[in-house]
Amino acid sequence: MRVRTARETAANLLSLALCVGLFMLFCAAGWRDLFRSLPEEAEQAYRQENYEQALQHYQEAQTRNPDSDTLAYNLGNTLYQLGRYQDAAGQFGKILEKDSTTLSSQSIYNMGNSLFEMGRAGNDQQILNQALEAFKRSIINDPDDEDSKYNYELTRRLIQQQEQQQQQKQDDKKQYDKKQDDKQQDDKQQQDQNQDQQQDKQQQQDNEKPKEQENKPDKQQQPQQQEQEQQQQQPQPQPGEMSEEEAEKILQALMQMEKDAREAEQKKKAPAVGSKGRDW
Repeated sequence: MRVRTARETAANLLSLALCVGLFMLFCAAGWRDLFRSLPEEAEQAYRQENYEQALQHYQEAQTRNPDSDTLAYNLGNTLYQLGRYQDAAGQFGKILEKDSTTLSSQSIYNMGNSLFEMGRAGNDQQILNQALEAFKRSIINDPDDEDSKYNYELTRRLIQQQEQQQQQKQDDKKQYDKKQDDKQQDDKQQQDQNQDQQQDKQQQQDNEKPKEQENKPDKQQQPQQQEQEQQQQQPQPQPGEMSEEEAEKILQALMQMEKDAREAEQKKKAPAVGSKGRDW
């Protein structure tokens, strides 16, 4: 049987002490993490700006203690940092519904911040007015709170700016609508004017058409019409008067009678043919 020397015993004790020391060190770190609560881990993650991890820890802690105002307040702040303003306002609203907690003043201020961001992002004046009311209540709760006064004034100016922009848009729309109405009226007037001109032109053409027909009669009817016109141009005898044609016939008959009378007279005066002359 082999006997251990004093040197071997001392080396073994040193190794054992080293192992024990390392074990205690790791155990101490593990026990600290083991006994740390979820809200503490969430708060540590929040301070490190690890908001996603803080959100997970706060939500898990809230499922175990849903009536805690502190958890609702811290969870609302975490949601606000993540840009989830509506969810953040919901957490602050849980505290304000009780209206008796020590976190009411901080909650109404943070509620105003959440509503302000929601209204500005959505260009919603109704939500901005709610934010303005929240900051007003925060000032009433703490008249010396400069942050509430600053945010109140900032919100009021933003509402005023949006009202001016909205009024400008309405004025622009009215002006645009007026221009469109004027253009439609001008177009209608021009259309009516063109239509009237077209009707006048057509009427003028219709009025000139009978004159052309009167000035240019049909070829088949022209000789008969001319004869009628000549007859109309000749003087017509009055009742009881002789027509020109009848007078002409009578005149020719008288002239013939006078001519016959002269010829008969000449025959009487002419010497007789075969009369006796001097006897030679």
